[in-house]
Amino acid sequence: AHYAARDPIVSFRKYLIENNLANESDLKSIEKKIDEIIEDAVEFADASPLPQRGQLLENVFADPKGFGIGPDGRYRCEEPGFTAGIAQV
Repeated sequence: AHYAARDPIVSFRKYLIENNLANESDLKSIEKKIDEIIEDAVEFADASPLPQRGQLLENVFADPKGFGIGPDGRYRCEEPGFTAGIAQV
């Protein structure tokens, strides 16, 4: 309940209505359009062929060294990068 009260979407919706920037009808129309866009994206994904195994990690954010505590016990943080598009799976 604590986090539900702090939901930024709910708060923004309330702000828009209280400040006469939108009404319930406007927001329902926006939500309907969003639902349509998401449904189209899901249908596209479902209809698309599965990628080949070697493509699964292409252009995926990767931080091979990561961050945390290094072998010497000190905090370390490496600059993250992107994969070169070659997956070893």
